[in-house]
Amino acid sequence: MGITFLKVKVINPERPKKAQMCRFLVDSGAVYSVVPGSILKKLGIKPTSVEEFILANGEVVRKPVGNAYFKYRNKTRA
Repeated sequence: MGITFLKVKVINPERPKKAQMCRFLVDSGAVYSVVPGSILKKLGIKPTSVEEFILANGEVVRKPVGNAYFKYRNKTRA
């Protein structure tokens, strides 16, 4: 088992010219992608809701969630 990083472009779906390349740690079991708040703010991506997440230690945290496009190898997905 190894650690894999990818360079992926994060794009504001409402303003596609606002985009930035980011380095992501790949987690094949993840449901959400996590982007630093400073990058989201720079791109103008705002939260649309707040969700609860259970951490590995059982702690429950509430975090804002928004929408972005991700472009990798000429494929763009939400």
